[in-house]
Amino acid sequence: MFYKIWILILLCFAFPKIIFAQEGKTTISEGPYIYLQGDQFKAKWVKNGEMRTAENLSTDFLEREFGFGLSPEIFQKTMGSVPNFDQEYENIPNFAVISDIHGQYPLMVELLKNHGIIDGNMNWAFGKAHLVINGDILGRGDMVTEVLWLAYKLAYQAEKSGGKVHFLLGNHELMVKTGDFRYLNEKYVAASKIMGINPAELYSDNSVLGNWLKKRPAIIKIDDFLITHAGISPQFLKRKLNVEKVNKVFFEEVLSPQPTASRNTKSLIRFLTGEEGPIWYRGYFIEFSVSNKNLDDILAFFESKHIVVGHTSLEAITPLFDGRVIGVDSSIKDGRGGEILIVENGVKYRGRVNGSREIL
Repeated sequence: MFYKIWILILLCFAFPKIIFAQEGKTTISEGPYIYLQGDQFKAKWVKNGEMRTAENLSTDFLEREFGFGLSPEIFQKTMGSVPNFDQEYENIPNFAVISDIHGQYPLMVELLKNHGIIDGNMNWAFGKAHLVINGDILGRGDMVTEVLWLAYKLAYQAEKSGGKVHFLLGNHELMVKTGDFRYLNEKYVAASKIMGINPAELYSDNSVLGNWLKKRPAIIKIDDFLITHAGISPQFLKRKLNVEKVNKVFFEEVLSPQPTASRNTKSLIRFLTGEEGPIWYRGYFIEFSVSNKNLDDILAFFESKHIVVGHTSLEAITPLFDGRVIGVDSSIKDGRGGEILIVENGVKYRGRVNGSREIL
């Protein structure tokens, strides 16, 4: 008898997905995913393991079913918008940067609330200030959809208040948009199967979130701060690519592949999406990869004093190269803690989960 019990315990540890597959199948809830079909919006989602759908969506339905604070009119506006490639902003005294959230929704909410960026009702409270989400909402975690819809809502609310939310393209957004689902949490693969679609269709161009993702910039500049997901390499600098050009190429060529693209364009795409490009580069964190002269040249070209990057996980927000590089991937993805960069009138702070600050 003891032997049989011991074998059962071992099986539970060795094959938890098999033992509890039935339970996982019946309890998964995920979504919504909202699509434009003709001139109407349609929603798909999973509730307790079953697919639900709705057509001709109304604001009341969205609020009642999902607690959204959004409307079809807002979806129509964002889907019909033309991306601004020249993402350079001046005279922004106050802004914050959070990076590599990876579906860790509770931590994101706690950081934003405790630093006055959102209120207790999850609405924008940052006034005319800017919030930068420096890539990698997608991948790893199991509350990616919640993070995306919150960021989407805050972007709308910030505009109405004279502020702005910048969600930058990270390598995980690029992977999912180009069909690489290796780091997508298994919850989303399971939800796709229940809804009878391929995971790529979760973020297709005719979906509200997929259309929004496609328009994300790869680089922005706020006053003297250049911000990109991974960094600017010395090899990047040799190509003399400015902010506008890079963002234009990502939207028009990388995320909208053209079968007639020239050889030079294909070469540029390979570079921008490779390890020396702005969403994969890790050189600032590898000894001897970047010299002070390299960094001086990069900053001079972009007329900046600081480069803010995520992508490479650290224990805390970390200034490097005498503060000219600021690493802001504070390992939120692990779900145990994290930080947010706060800039007020040129003073840089490390913002902790509990709301406290420390000057960098």
